[in-house]
Amino acid sequence: MSSQVVAIRRSARLLSHDVTNLSHSDVIPLAIKRKEPDTLPDGVSSVKRSRKRRIVSEPTYLIPSVQPKETQFKGRLGYACLNTVLRNKKPGSESVFCSRTCRLDTIKKNGLHWVKDLGRKNVDDLLTIIQWNEENNIRFFRISSEMFPFASHAVHGYSLDYCAAELAKAGALSKKYGHRLTVHPGQYTQLGSPKAAVVEAAVRDLAYHCEMLDLMGLGPDSVMVIHGGGVYGDKPTTLERLKRSIRSLPDNICNRLVLENDEMCYNAEDLLPICEELNVPLVFDYHHDTLYPSSISPAQIIERATVIWARRGIKPKQHLSEQRPGAVTIMERRAHSDRCERLPDYLPIDMDLMIEAKDKEQAVLHLYRIYDLQPVIHASLRPPAANQSKETNGRKSNRRTHIIVKEEIADGAEATSTSN
Repeated sequence: MSSQVVAIRRSARLLSHDVTNLSHSDVIPLAIKRKEPDTLPDGVSSVKRSRKRRIVSEPTYLIPSVQPKETQFKGRLGYACLNTVLRNKKPGSESVFCSRTCRLDTIKKNGLHWVKDLGRKNVDDLLTIIQWNEENNIRFFRISSEMFPFASHAVHGYSLDYCAAELAKAGALSKKYGHRLTVHPGQYTQLGSPKAAVVEAAVRDLAYHCEMLDLMGLGPDSVMVIHGGGVYGDKPTTLERLKRSIRSLPDNICNRLVLENDEMCYNAEDLLPICEELNVPLVFDYHHDTLYPSSISPAQIIERATVIWARRGIKPKQHLSEQRPGAVTIMERRAHSDRCERLPDYLPIDMDLMIEAKDKEQAVLHLYRIYDLQPVIHASLRPPAANQSKETNGRKSNRRTHIIVKEEIADGAEATSTSN
């Protein structure tokens, strides 16, 4: 064996011996440890670096052209309750809407304070909607009835005084811009019902809407629109009950109440005599009149209704919608189209027209473009649905209302049994 090989083996044995006798502190780890942060002064906590929010760029929309038409109409067009541009903002945390609501069980679980906070958030977003409307030349808007969840409930109802300052601010902004704000209590507000409990609930609901408008400081043009309600097997008798209920309403409610013809139970001809007798304005709905027409012409109805509006010193308002493409049955024809393509023939020159269409503010902007009624900001436009069918996505608000009504009935029964 050569002397060179012997030297190498001897060196290896010595190296092995040295490593074996190394202490733990002498071993150098292969992985480099992260440097510990410097100690912060007392009372100062470390702050995590927040991740930057991903900026969602607005997509580019292809807006189709419209077929221009002419009109003499000089009034305002409005839409109801929800602004699709603001509601669909991304991320979802920036979505703007005024219909935050909840289930009755949520009130029992989280308490009334939590529910009231929903109302405050709804009012805050109403300010944003009013501002958007002004920037887009829309000065007529229907406030959602869900602004304050369960405010008119028999057991869990509450006053809106806690939100008086916020409501006054929203009202002041609308008056500053000359906007008209109205409300339309739901289908369960039935003043002609044969059941006293139903009528009492209807009066509470009207009182809630009236309180909201009063706290906003809005004038008589901010009306509350309701339908005649059900027939209950005897239309003449029900109409008499309706008249008695209206006569017994407090003045502040009566001063804002207006009636609207519907497509199933009471046409304009049914309601017009009551409106003339009680001096209650009539809101003429063109679509409802098409589905359930009167024996007198729309022109005659509008002429007589205009007299009542003038006598009350309130600017007239009407409703416009169209049936969906391909609709045949009465239920299909009742559903509103996404947009309206024309203004009605008998439309007065100067009045307010509420566009009841699925595309909300887009339906108004669509008519603006067709008739050149107002300047339109292109960035505010959204394209219509590519294939509008006779089917809709369902009336979610009605499904929710059915749930709420069932809950109220159960809760009322529980309260009654407890009190007895």
